[in-house]
Amino acid sequence: MKKTTLLAVSALALLSAAACSDHKADTTAPRNGKTTAYTGVLPAADCDGVRYTLILDYDDEGNGGDYTLVETYLQADTLSALGYADLKSFTGEGDFTVGKQGDKTYLTLTQDGAGASDTPIYFLVDTGNSITMTNSGLEVFSAPGMNYTLTAAE
Repeated sequence: MKKTTLLAVSALALLSAAACSDHKADTTAPRNGKTTAYTGVLPAADCDGVRYTLILDYDDEGNGGDYTLVETYLQADTLSALGYADLKSFTGEGDFTVGKQGDKTYLTLTQDGAGASDTPIYFLVDTGNSITMTNSGLEVFSAPGMNYTLTAAE
């Protein structure tokens, strides 16, 4: 429990620090030794959405590193200022790599630890400051009205 709380507080601190920054991240360039955070609400089948907070801690070579992913399941709440309430959060950690396929740059997240999923998570690096979740073939999910994009914290 303490580890989850610590990770959540760390993620919020990182997002706050990044929000005060004057520059925008260039996600297409190698990020040697840098930390980048992305956030967004993605669709879910069993709740009103899942807020993803993805923190990438690049290694010195800039071609991968460690990640922390906090998934917070949301429920619509008209009384909340945000319009939703947090139901439950899950934190995953692991390694990520930066790959190229043709003109596409993508991230592959592989979870560490006991009980970790064997299924990697893929994100296509968009131009600008966003990444989009894809399938293993790097194809963006094409459900009408569904958004699978995370935006870099500025």
